[in-house]
Amino acid sequence: MARPAPGRRPGGSDGGVHWVKALALILVLVVVGWVILSKSSKGPTKAATSTGSTHHSGPTTTTSLPPAPTTTTTLLPAKQVKVQVLNGASVALPLATEWSHKLQTNPGYTTLTPNNATANVSTSAIYVITPGYLPEADQLATAVGLPLTAVDQTIPAPAAAPIPASVRASANLVLVVGPNLQATA
Repeated sequence: MARPAPGRRPGGSDGGVHWVKALALILVLVVVGWVILSKSSKGPTKAATSTGSTHHSGPTTTTSLPPAPTTTTTLLPAKQVKVQVLNGASVALPLATEWSHKLQTNPGYTTLTPNNATANVSTSAIYVITPGYLPEADQLATAVGLPLTAVDQTIPAPAAAPIPASVRASANLVLVVGPNLQATA
């Protein structure tokens, strides 16, 4: 039996062909790996299967955040809230006096001397004069039967509000009674 020539394998196959096949296989694997990594770097993708389960592919990052602080608002008792009631209706009825009496009786607010607003209003409103009294303003709105949208969120009350300057120094909240509360006084 004859010996193969140096650099040749028995059986007649050329080693160079195997080297080219191996190089081609490595090249294909590199390209496939690059495609997979480029898709997974865009973030996890979700694909629904026929059973309705969700499959996540790609790397997943988990970030732990500290729990959000819980805030509980302790409302001041009604007797500790100074409310100024102003008549903002165009009628000359003692609306501010009637509403002041109602709020003193139930739920027990401390009401200041009733007065008139500096202008007539088309609807009742509640203004927060003292910062920090927004929850109490919401409670007052509920007590008089107004929606929470009747509470002006500007704290302290805007300069354009129909509130006399003297009231701004003494009240925590101001209820300007308009025509919508006139019938319930």
